[in-house]
Amino acid sequence: DALLLNYVNPMAANCRAVTRGTGRPIVGLCHSVQDTSRMLAAWLEVPYDEFTFLCAGINHQAWFLELRRGKEDLYPRLREVIRRADIRGLEPVRVELMEHFGYFVTESSGHASEYLPYFRKSARMIDEELAPRFTDKGQSGWFDFGRTGGYLRNCLWWADHHEQAFRGLIDGSKPLPTERSHEYGSYIIEAIETGRPAMINGNVPNTGLISNLPAGCCVETPCLVDRTGVRGAVVGPLPPQLAALNRTNVNVQELIVEAALTGNVEAAHHAVMLDPLTAAVCALPQIRALTA
Repeated sequence: DALLLNYVNPMAANCRAVTRGTGRPIVGLCHSVQDTSRMLAAWLEVPYDEFTFLCAGINHQAWFLELRRGKEDLYPRLREVIRRADIRGLEPVRVELMEHFGYFVTESSGHASEYLPYFRKSARMIDEELAPRFTDKGQSGWFDFGRTGGYLRNCLWWADHHEQAFRGLIDGSKPLPTERSHEYGSYIIEAIETGRPAMINGNVPNTGLISNLPAGCCVETPCLVDRTGVRGAVVGPLPPQLAALNRTNVNVQELIVEAALTGNVEAAHHAVMLDPLTAAVCALPQIRALTA
């Protein structure tokens, strides 16, 4: 009867598969809401303890539906801030998404571009059309998000960092850290064990929480945690363009879960065929060859 705390990607597919395959309680945990909300507060020069927001959607593609300081709507200020060259250079994908879809997304430009058909159509597009918008502003992050090699370098760095950071913790030569981070896991355990409520943004089954996303899919939404477990808040409908963009990825997640739980190889082929980025780059025979 234990609550499973899932920190593993692919978040939405994993959580949906566990729910469908076992029926046991699970919540998916990410730090993109915490990290992005802090980043936005810094951009807007608002103390974080005075910064409030409503964020909902799906993991790696959730949306800040409201940004406030008291009764002040901060979105008009954010629209001004993202015009700055230094801000655009830091988060090119997220800035363009906000300009065209109206809301700021939770995930970094590197991850956000993976779930969309607009930014990685070809090497020429990255190198000749998009990169010059930002590299002349003194920013260096464009190529890391535009090319998979950026993630390889990042993974290698973290592997080395974690080896150094955790060896002493594992062998007992370094004391365990005692300061709490902004990760939600410890807050969930405390709330369930003590009954003191906690609010998090978690990934849970869509039981009417977001009304214009499919029932049963995994949604990222505000959640209340107490002795009874994790309960998602009812958000209602997302703005239609945001829900439509989310559904392009929910469709892929559904087929991933079908393939994983049933062994249906055709479902795996179809999942890749329906992936927005793969479809933007490859023809159907190429995708079939990739997954053969």
